[in-house]
Amino acid sequence: MKSDTAQNTLTKRKLSVPPPPSSSSSSTSSTTNISINDENDEPTLDHCTPVTTPLKRRLQTLIVACHLTSFVLFSIFVLFIISAPIFWGMLIPYLIYFTFDRSPANGNVVKRYSLWFRSLPIWKYYISYFPITLAKTCDLKPTFNKDTGKAEGPRYIFGYHPHGIAALGAFGAFATEALGWNEKFPGIPVCLMTLVTQFIIPFYRDYLLALGITSVSRKNSLKVLSNNYSICIVVGGARESLLSSSDSTELILNKRRGFVKLALETGNVSLVPVFAFGEDKCYKILRTPDNSVLRKVQFWVKENFGFTIPLFYARGLFNYDFGLLPFRHPIHVVTGKPIYVEEKIEHPSDEIIDHYHSLYIEELKNLYYENREKYHAGNTELKIVG
Repeated sequence: MKSDTAQNTLTKRKLSVPPPPSSSSSSTSSTTNISINDENDEPTLDHCTPVTTPLKRRLQTLIVACHLTSFVLFSIFVLFIISAPIFWGMLIPYLIYFTFDRSPANGNVVKRYSLWFRSLPIWKYYISYFPITLAKTCDLKPTFNKDTGKAEGPRYIFGYHPHGIAALGAFGAFATEALGWNEKFPGIPVCLMTLVTQFIIPFYRDYLLALGITSVSRKNSLKVLSNNYSICIVVGGARESLLSSSDSTELILNKRRGFVKLALETGNVSLVPVFAFGEDKCYKILRTPDNSVLRKVQFWVKENFGFTIPLFYARGLFNYDFGLLPFRHPIHVVTGKPIYVEEKIEHPSDEIIDHYHSLYIEELKNLYYENREKYHAGNTELKIVG
């Protein structure tokens, strides 16, 4: 009798959120169950994972957990094979290769880019967890001619916003084929850019390169573009992951001009703003006061190590109220209209950089405000705060 009463109470508090609008068949069948806090109408979740949770959802959680902790898992794997002499015959040649190979820094990610690895079925579980969708507001001219295989069109620099805690939507959309990148944007191979420090772990580096993920350094970005591959840069960077606001989406963009300069130094490149609705809702971020000691420590870590340590929480593997796994919140990745940079300028002036930077911000705002109602952003304002 007691269990029936609890079940009825839980049923009354359930709210079924419809799947996001998308042409993808994988997203139309997805629903997210959340419960409502009676006091402030903010989404909250039950404490523990039900025993009856379908296997498919458990696999989705497992794949997301493995991806988010992959650098730790690979580190443990390396320590294990170092400690086991039976593996040294394989390990020593690999470490020699690892020491001298510069693929993450010289544009050779295009040779390591594996369409097979990007298309593995496990990535479907990843994007279905949230779920993530990919939509375009206009068609983009292919870089490669599908008949001749030759590069005849422009390259693209996709600017991804906002960063969130882990740029979860960027990985699903730009580093895998789970959302059908090659079908939606044929002839435009793309590499997702990340910090160079990600490539210091043996084997983990090869995992990233196979997905087309490479270093965001200027030299490497120019090399990738010169090889006629497009790139995706999470423009706001680590500093943006510290931002949190309930009534607005805050971006770091005013001083981010390097990606515009890359386009001008390359020529025949289009800048494409990308906005991920829901990216900043997958975690609860605890914003530290601007002048606090903790805030200063966060910025010091960012300046000296290239990354920062935001205070955040979401859910766990077997509980819904606290942990480091993201909430199951829909992420809608939407690409905007291209801003074409035709002429190659080896040393662009500040004036020409500012010109294209202004055009980019204008198009990003248009992309956001034209789509915020469609993707359930409500009246949330877009603010560029740095």
